Amino acid sequence: MNSKINVAIIGKNFGYKVIFKVINKVKSFNVIAFCFKNKSNINFDKNIKIYDNWKKLLKNRKINAVIITSPPKTHFNIIKESIKRNIHIFCEKPVTISLSQISQICKLIKKKKNIKHFVNFEFPRISAFEFFKKKISKNIKINKISVDWFIQIPHQNRPSWKNDHKKGGGIFFNYICHSLYYLEDLFGKFLLIKSLKNSSNYNAIFQNQNKNFKIQLNLKILSSNSKKNPIHKIKIFSNKGIFYLESKTKSLRNEFILRKSKKVLFKPKVSTEDFRLEPTLKNLKNFEKNIINNELTKPNFFDAKRVHQLINKLNS
Repeated sequence: MNSKINVAIIGKNFGYKVIFKVINKVKSFNVIAFCFKNKSNINFDKNIKIYDNWKKLLKNRKINAVIITSPPKTHFNIIKESIKRNIHIFCEKPVTISLSQISQICKLIKKKKNIKHFVNFEFPRISAFEFFKKKISKNIKINKISVDWFIQIPHQNRPSWKNDHKKGGGIFFNYICHSLYYLEDLFGKFLLIKSLKNSSNYNAIFQNQNKNFKIQLNLKILSSNSKKNPIHKIKIFSNKGIFYLESKTKSLRNEFILRKSKKVLFKPKVSTEDFRLEPTLKNLKNFEKNIINNELTKPNFFDAKRVHQLINKLNS
């Protein structure tokens, strides 16, 4: 492979608003193609070829890696074709729309050791999460964890698939998959003890695999007239006090802070940018290293399969 890794991006929304904004900061990546249906109001460098069909895009033999940000219902076929063509794959969560599909993908990718695959689970790469994992988590004994995630969904211009579990949306694939991944990344694997769900609420109790503490997850979709404020709060009870990872989540500019009781231990610099930019850039750089160093790191398709397995249990 040349010093430059030729990259194609499939999907306009996240692909243009987040991936395309930061990918020029990844030294080895060279975007040569983009695929989306609506070409209006977007100006690209003349060296970037625009496609309206992902199958045609993947026939471009110059492409070394593909970044998939299209709706989850498209993931399965795009990934299968990319594997067939020996193209490295960076994919948005949840990676396909079912455990059956991701299991088939994992079976195919096992046979292709040369193909690197990466999943853009962003939360572990958020600065406050990284600070907690590096500076705090190894020095405390956890007694209990609770997660409160109260979500105000913006309905304006919201794609219909985001409300449909069968198409890779809904409460599980839009939100809960994030919590499942970051909780196991921070605290290790866990087992489901109890779950309760309806159309706007989800509650679950887990126990970590060593059976020495429990995790309670409480996710709620707020109505437009709700008196509750949107928030995403992870409360960690430990032998050294109570730690909080939290964000107000009123907009994509709200970032997580880490505090112990009322004392702020970590707070990112004030920013007007989308909070997803920085963790996505970190993941893209790790994907780049995987390709250059011929290694496979987390999160990858096997981690996505683990999340699908948990979702199956929670949704049964």
